[in-house]
Amino acid sequence: MKNKLWDASGILGYDRGNENYEKRPYVIEGGDVISEKLPVVCNAVRAVGVIKPQFNPAQRNFLPPQLRINGTGFWLRNQEAFITCAHVIQNILGAPIEVAGMLVVGGNSFEYRKATISVIDFARDLAVLHIEADKTYLDNQIATGLEIIDRKINVAEEVAYAGFPFGNELLNNRHSPTYSEGVIGSEVVEDMFPKTIQISGSVAGGYSGAPIVLKSDPNKVIAVLANSPSKAAGDASIFRGIHWRHLKQIFDLINC
Repeated sequence: MKNKLWDASGILGYDRGNENYEKRPYVIEGGDVISEKLPVVCNAVRAVGVIKPQFNPAQRNFLPPQLRINGTGFWLRNQEAFITCAHVIQNILGAPIEVAGMLVVGGNSFEYRKATISVIDFARDLAVLHIEADKTYLDNQIATGLEIIDRKINVAEEVAYAGFPFGNELLNNRHSPTYSEGVIGSEVVEDMFPKTIQISGSVAGGYSGAPIVLKSDPNKVIAVLANSPSKAAGDASIFRGIHWRHLKQIFDLINC
């Protein structure tokens, strides 16, 4: 058991000796409990999805509500807020709940809870969600949260991120996230201000809204994973994250 590697996504390779990893309970087949070390970023992320009934044309009735994962989000500890990308939740805007479904957040060994939209910024592709739950539940969530970094980032720094690529396809019984790593390629600057951070690393649909952290400072968010600028870029494992400064600006406005 000493050398066995456990992960959150079905992909092996975590370094159990690294201080950037946190322990959490892990139940293996047979009911034995061992200590699982996960990257810090894995503990902060949750799946963002919708629950809605599915119509059964053969029986001409509705099946029980089904969960569909649309993307990823994460908790911010210092702001007590849940963050995702605007495009992850935009399809439910303006549509009746029986058509769009009910927005929910959860997974990663936590119950799914109803969510509502507090702030949405289409220009920067960011959204802040309110999770409807009691204080104990929210305190447990926030305790796993990350903080916004407040320093210059550098090209070639190594990063890590976790999320729910391919939606429901890769979900296990705990709805655990998939962990991945990359490297900062550049800062994309417009009008003298940084807009996005270009990352070289594997990415797929469903990762949108995931936090990107520095491996050297894994509790701090440097960007929110958004998308690849083109299919060719995605095929070349190049994608963009929304710069941390935009995230900070949103909360500066909320808190002013």
